[in-house]
Amino acid sequence: MPTGRGAAVSVIAVSVALAMGGLAASSPQAGTVKPSASAFRAFDADSWWNSPVPAAAPISPIAPQVLDHMRTAPDSKNGCVRLAGTGSNKWGQPVFWAGQGDPTYDVHVSGPSRPPELANVRIPERARAAATSDAAMTVFDRRRGYVVAFTGARFDESVRQWSASGATVTYLASKGLHWRAGRSDERRNRGSHRGNNGAVMMVRYDEVRAGAINHVLKVASGPETSRRFAFPMVGSDGDSSDPVAPRQGLRFRIKPSVDIDALDLGPQATVIATALQRYGMYLGDNAGRTTLKLEDTRASGQGQRWSMESTALCAIPLSSRYWDVIRGGYDPSH
Repeated sequence: MPTGRGAAVSVIAVSVALAMGGLAASSPQAGTVKPSASAFRAFDADSWWNSPVPAAAPISPIAPQVLDHMRTAPDSKNGCVRLAGTGSNKWGQPVFWAGQGDPTYDVHVSGPSRPPELANVRIPERARAAATSDAAMTVFDRRRGYVVAFTGARFDESVRQWSASGATVTYLASKGLHWRAGRSDERRNRGSHRGNNGAVMMVRYDEVRAGAINHVLKVASGPETSRRFAFPMVGSDGDSSDPVAPRQGLRFRIKPSVDIDALDLGPQATVIATALQRYGMYLGDNAGRTTLKLEDTRASGQGQRWSMESTALCAIPLSSRYWDVIRGGYDPSH
């Protein structure tokens, strides 16, 4: 890698800010966007989510086969990581920031894994889930100290009631691990997302605008994932028995030898790719194609703030030339 990476990132940060309309933040609507110019990072600095992948991290012995599978199997589509939430695409992740004065709800969630916090959770008045079959949504409540991931979220205006098919509460000052993950320091980290949490499910716009994403990112696999799973996941919704089908929890990173700046990805995609090189991505669920979600900025009243195409990262195909597959279960924080 070039020795000037730090300087390059600083230049990228300024370029991103200028491309997005200048360095000064616009006045946010209450409860809809992050109330600070700096990008918040959830969880302990030395957690699995926030630890960079060392250059000498152990590589999976079947890394080439896994990458070939990700690139060529059914639902691999372009054999690259697509971005959801660009243009008119509705599959981004709405993100909301709850605070003092926001209404509280007793959110009905079907199933036995309902976190107790949902009996009295704050959700901003303007919050709405994604207008997709997943109906996903993330709500941060920094004052109460947790982030909530919702799927199947629905607000019934007639009775002013929120409900969801799934929800996970993860405490922001913890290591961010599900209480059953084996190395968790917070028994209140629980819910229905098998080890995923609401903080890393998407690329937030404020992080890219600040010029750096300082944590691993969740990606949905196009090819069906394995029935097996790896730390930090505690389950899998995959159904493949193919020995090279990747396990949920498996972490990938752009090889340290790849010169991100030379790829000419554009300012927003460069910030994302830099994070994928330093922190990587992990497989958290399945999708019709391998996809990384962007924050749905339209849902929070900001309008479409992403200037990239969905294929912005396809200059980095899922091949051994560009990607490493880290050995399953490896924890860079240890």
